Amino acid sequence: MLSQSPATPAAVRPARRGLPYRIVSGACALLTAVSLAGCQPRTVAFAGPDPADPAANEAPVRTSAVVAPYTPLRPTAPAGWGERGGARAPRSEPARQEP
Repeated sequence: MLSQSPATPAAVRPARRGLPYRIVSGACALLTAVSLAGCQPRTVAFAGPDPADPAANEAPVRTSAVVAPYTPLRPTAPAGWGERGGARAPRSEPARQEP
């Protein structure tokens, strides 16, 4: 009976007790870096003039017609299907007779 006593604690406690120290410390460092990065001023330069400067020269606003190439289409009277594209339709083959 005493020979089984050392195996009992090994069977009862979990194999892993928690996250390894490297993962926890790396996650904390990453969280700190991301948190502090949000507090930094913007260092990227604007491509154009500063929008906060009222004396900045801006190009005048130009407008163009959205529907410039539009040509009106008039409604037509309905026509039968045989009259529409009949010249381009494939020729129908006669029905085959089975012997």
